[in-house]
Amino acid sequence: MSGVLIGTDRLRAHATLWYADARYRLAWLVLPQAAVALLAGLALALLKPAGEWGKPADSKENEKLYLDLLDKAGKDGDRAAFEKLKAGAEAGDVSARSFMGALYNPEWAALYVKNPVKPDAAKALTYYQKPADLGFPGAQRGMTELLLNRGRGQYDLKRGCRYGLAFHANPVAARNAYLDSWSTLYWIAGCYTDAESGVPRDPQKAADLYMDTVAAKLPLAVSTFTDELGRQPPDLVAAIQRNLAKRGFYTGPADGSATPQTRAAVQALAGRAAGPQTNPGTGNPGAGNSGAGDSGPGKPGTPPPATPPATPPASAPSVEALMALFKSATTNAADEAKLRSLAESGVSVAQYLYALLLSPANTEQRITAPDGLLARRYLERLAGEASFAPAAASAAFLFDIGGAGLQRDPGKAADMTIRALELKSTEILQNLEQDKWGVGFWAALQQRLADRNLYQGRVVDQRNDRTIQAARRLLGNP
Repeated sequence: MSGVLIGTDRLRAHATLWYADARYRLAWLVLPQAAVALLAGLALALLKPAGEWGKPADSKENEKLYLDLLDKAGKDGDRAAFEKLKAGAEAGDVSARSFMGALYNPEWAALYVKNPVKPDAAKALTYYQKPADLGFPGAQRGMTELLLNRGRGQYDLKRGCRYGLAFHANPVAARNAYLDSWSTLYWIAGCYTDAESGVPRDPQKAADLYMDTVAAKLPLAVSTFTDELGRQPPDLVAAIQRNLAKRGFYTGPADGSATPQTRAAVQALAGRAAGPQTNPGTGNPGAGNSGAGDSGPGKPGTPPPATPPATPPASAPSVEALMALFKSATTNAADEAKLRSLAESGVSVAQYLYALLLSPANTEQRITAPDGLLARRYLERLAGEASFAPAAASAAFLFDIGGAGLQRDPGKAADMTIRALELKSTEILQNLEQDKWGVGFWAALQQRLADRNLYQGRVVDQRNDRTIQAARRLLGNP
């Protein structure tokens, strides 16, 4: 009750002064305006707008300036150029922020080999976000590839798909050939099939994007829709069949069955001649709406920086050099990017080592997040097509353990063990002699050895001497 009385007394006092004192009325009218002016002045002082009053803070001239600083910083190791670029980014210039994101983006580490900063996906996202929200395609692409790639440690499906769809619909991205970023489009396609993405399911849109990446010879896309076609949802397979029919590669029914004819059509599409291949860095890694600084529109079929041509280079590094690269790739993002680039370009030893780097069976500390599915694709292909015994043994361990997106599969572990034995892998035999395999493995292996008339006796899910002797006979060392 006392609070009400105090309020009433104050109101009465205010009314008395208002009508009795002109200076009191003047103070009430002037002071609020002064306060607003003061706050506005403080805001202007703190924000420090980069452009002149009435003009946008960013321009094509700024973009060209910051692109030049990016190249000097990342390719030449020019520390002064980096500091100027950083100052522009911190002052709020969106072009500078895009290019700072490119410097920190691990996807571009192979291009900026003299980068004065270490690749950092989290920092790259921080710099990319504002220009991406303003519609800058380079930043939108950067957000997409970092948020949708599980291997970068910043995986966020819904957020990544939101930026991915904005990037794909951006007319500037199409005009300046950003949409030749095939690995980015591969991640975006998955948004239309993953129920957790927040995007309405549309198998046809997904299939159309996926087949574009197959036509561009993206290794991951080709392997997924040949080796892994039978694991895809039937409605997606049917949509792929319709896409292949429109392209003239398929004449069968769009029934969603992963038939040999469908696989052959995918392979034929992948073998179709693509446009000229270019080196990483074609185009603008973080450019804005104007597209200033582009080195020219990308050609159809040109892969993004993270996806080199599938054809092995004329002179691959030696095994010793690749082993050294593998060791340093555990802690060095630039070397990890080099190893990945060699793997994606078709160098078998690099594929094997990169699969080991990604494998959840690898318990060593590393900067690259494990990716069981990608490790599996490399190892199975090497074991099958290249008859690479170490890959078969590593694939057996991978299937026995599972993890990082790959479901544990004792049957596949047994299949890869048989393949390793056929390829005369003594490593797999040494591991069989140690009972460290998971549930279901021994029964699956015994059944496969029995199918070859090498194992006799009851199939039991435990190691026994008969299993080891049968494995030795298959290896050729009874």
